[in-house]
Amino acid sequence: MGKKEDFIKIILPFLKDMTLIDRLENTLVSKSNLPGKRANLEMAFALADCFEKVDASESHWKMLLEWTRISPDDAPTNDPREFLPFCAILSLGSLYNNSDKKRKEQIINIIKASASDGRWRIREAVAMGFQRVSEKNFTVIKEMFSKWIKKSSLLEKRAILVTLAHPPVLDNKENAIFSFRIADEILQGLQKLDGIERKSEEFAILKKGLEFTISVYVASLPQEGFRFLKKWAQKANLDIKKILKSNLSKTRLIKKYGPMVKEVLALI
Repeated sequence: MGKKEDFIKIILPFLKDMTLIDRLENTLVSKSNLPGKRANLEMAFALADCFEKVDASESHWKMLLEWTRISPDDAPTNDPREFLPFCAILSLGSLYNNSDKKRKEQIINIIKASASDGRWRIREAVAMGFQRVSEKNFTVIKEMFSKWIKKSSLLEKRAILVTLAHPPVLDNKENAIFSFRIADEILQGLQKLDGIERKSEEFAILKKGLEFTISVYVASLPQEGFRFLKKWAQKANLDIKKILKSNLSKTRLIKKYGPMVKEVLALI
């Protein structure tokens, strides 16, 4: 039995008896692996999976909402209690598909708001939470991202990109094509940023996201992907050239598509 399955056995009894909520919180915090480089992802995934196995009650809902309200001041990066909002965002993604319309709207708004959190781990949870929604209902993600991208901040753009860099949903050709359209729109906007915006921390975070996500899209749909790369390789923008070079250095592309990688590099 894997570690995640072991954690599910620990967590399920807590969720079935909400008088044990304090024990659940203490267990998550104590087993968070924080402070540290890597939080206990297996336990976070186990909790999110559990919310697909139980009928979520009002008490469950209130518990998750309380966790999402734990601010950077209350639990800064690497604080063990940071693990609670991280887990809550993933779990809300699991709850989405079995929720009513009103609660679905609340879930989306809560996860979206966390995309601008100052803690990198919470921003990762946003992508993971939306990925849980996308695995069962990509149409929701597509419709939401198509609207959100128009007025999104740099950090929100990063959340959108990373959410889409999810191989289970990119197996669908139309999903992959949509991901290229989003990346194209973001790169077009990047060219219009002024010098002050390019020096911001938010831009650096978005740029790091662009430096790996595009290669995930390309690996899922190589013919269209390398056409996309060749188009952008001919742009003069130095940031875009660096972004493309980073993607072209990824093993997922070099190992299977070496000659095509060289073709694009020759254009940069």
